[in-house]
Amino acid sequence: MLIKEGENLDTGKKIVIVEDDVASASEMKKFLETKGYAVSFVSDSSQALGMIKETGPDLVLLDIIMPGLDGFTVAKQIRYDEQTKGMPIIVFSAQEGMRELFAIEGINEYLVKPVDREQLFEIIRKKLGQ
Repeated sequence: MLIKEGENLDTGKKIVIVEDDVASASEMKKFLETKGYAVSFVSDSSQALGMIKETGPDLVLLDIIMPGLDGFTVAKQIRYDEQTKGMPIIVFSAQEGMRELFAIEGINEYLVKPVDREQLFEIIRKKLGQ
């Protein structure tokens, strides 16, 4: 489906972005909203699991390197919580070398920053069965 500039498609899908770089998260949020997703973000990783449980997203975008709890810890909390364990998680980081570590936790989508928005969109569509 082709979306014209300024047109907004409602997919009915919710995404939470966990990212301490507010400018980057805001840009990603705006982009995904133009693709029809309802997007919220949290910049404090220690509050991420609470927000994820509260909003019940269809997918989580998770930065790895953050102050406080790192993304690996947040991902483990999501995976080990009965309410959120099956939720798709896409992780991203400026560091390439953590891919194998996340594969162990069942997270197969790992993007290196800067994230290509169109590539991210295609991965999200696949993860959400669209």
